[in-house]
Amino acid sequence: MVQNQAGTDQPTRERLKRHQQADNQGQQDKEPKQRQKMREYSSRRVPIIVRLLIVLLLVVVALVIGAMVGYATLGGGEAMDVLKLDTWTRITDFWTKS
Repeated sequence: MVQNQAGTDQPTRERLKRHQQADNQGQQDKEPKQRQKMREYSSRRVPIIVRLLIVLLLVVVALVIGAMVGYATLGGGEAMDVLKLDTWTRITDFWTKS
């Protein structure tokens, strides 16, 4: 059953939102104008492009480490051999000729 909340003291979502907006508006009026201007022109600490480059670098490092661990444990080879071009040529030849 849905009860009518118009006569009750319990706040509805709309009343809570209006109350929070009024509180926020009151706090903004109290802040100095210089501080408000500073917030308008604030920038990110780390730009998005730098974040993407960091993530890309971490993905490459994880792939190299995973290849080294996999080649050393499953392949029975030397872990540093993964970084050599001859190893990758043998692997691709094995895939294509099978």
